[in-house]
Parts: sequence; structure tokens; C-alpha cells
Amino acid sequence: MKVVAIHQPHYLPWLGYLDKMAKADEFVVLDEVQLTDGSPMVRNRFLQLDGQVKFLSVDIVRRGYLERKTNEIALSNWRRTSKKHRGFLECNYGKAPWFGEIMERAALLYEKDYERLVDLDLDTVSILKEMFGIETPFVMQSELEYDKKSKNSDLVLELCKLTDADVYLSGRGAKSYMDVEAFRAADVKVVYQEFACPTYPQYRQDAFAPNLSALDLLFQCGIDGARKIFYGNMRREAV
Repeated sequence: MKVVAIHQPHYLPWLGYLDKMAKADEFVVLDEVQLTDGSPMVRNRFLQLDGQVKFLSVDIVRRGYLERKTNEIALSNWRRTSKKHRGFLECNYGKAPWFGEIMERAALLYEKDYERLVDLDLDTVSILKEMFGIETPFVMQSELEYDKKSKNSDLVLELCKLTDADVYLSGRGAKSYMDVEAFRAADVKVVYQEFACPTYPQYRQDAFAPNLSALDLLFQCGIDGARKIFYGNMRREAV
């Protein structure tokens, strides 16, 4: 039984994103859909020393971006953004227990000259994927021969068929547009992801801040500790 998950690439994604990936046999990366405002493709949440949560956002070339495919969107001022984001991480996580171990790997992102958003996002996902020990292979949407006019539930179903999925692992937010009957008719079972953010110690914080970038857990607990928490928290859906 083959489980497939489908998602846009995110910038330093949260644990729920990695949870879905880890549960799938194959992960289709949507690189030909349109970007939406406020998307996690261009920003994610991090913790400040004062306990406040802050978005780190990536600048893009905004002219006509809503009409472009994801893989056509260019970054703007990446050198400036990379210095800003690296500085934020050093300032707010520099004394976290495992900062040195994690930043040695994460710093590679801020030393490259990215031109496209999709390349940056894929590298951030790949670095986290490796640190969490996730072996699920990627398949790019752009590598599949699908009907370019397909959208929403129809697009997802077509990608499932092209990847020989028996089960589609969906986020709960998709319930509003999923045509489950069409999936059933195609012999693809729809299963909704079960995920709740685990709690863990956060440096100098009295109250726990959930649903941050997965980098937060890594800085706080290290690779081995983060993996134990991540896999210990994993809930298996009935497929």
C-alpha cells in the first residue's frame, strides 16, 4: 500500500509539515501552483528571547507574482535577507543548548546565492528532512505529465494517480474542497493527518510557544533529542 502526500515547499517548515512527509512513501512537491499571500513558502515562525513569536519572511520580486508558477518566482535582495535571518537566529538562539550543532548545518543556507524561491525552500526542507532522519523521496510536480488546467481536488487526484497512490495523506484544511467521492471512485483512499505539536523545553521561556519552525526544536534539543520527540509524538493514521 503506497501512501502519497502532496504539498508546496515551505521556508524552514514547522513540525506538522515534516510529520506528513515522514508518514508518506512519496512526497509530491507542488512547484507549479500559484503562490498566495502570507504563504509559509515565504515565511515561518520563530521565537525571540523575550517570548514573542516573530515571522522571518523572504522577499520576492512581486511584479506579477500572483500569475506566476511557484518555480518561476524570483527572490529579491536575498543577500540582505540572509544576513538578517542569520543575525536573528544568532541573537535569539545563540545560547540555546544545541545552537552550535544545528547552526553549522543551517548556516549553509545563508551562504548560497539563491535566485529562485523554490530552490531556497527546497534546500530548507532538505536540511530539516536530513536532520530529522526522514527518508521519504521527493517527486516534483513539474516532472509529472498532468493536465495543466487541473486545480484543487482534481489536481491532487491526478497527481495521486500518476504516482500510483493507494492512499492520499491530506491535511485537515483540505476538507473544504476535497471531492472524496472522486477519490473513492479512483480507488484512492483519503486519510487526514493526525498531528498535535509536542511540547519541549525552550531556552529562557516560561510558557511554551507551539507551531514554530522545526529549527526551534532542533536548537533546543539537538538532533538526537529532536528525533526522539518527533517520532515519539507521531500518531499513525488508520490506512
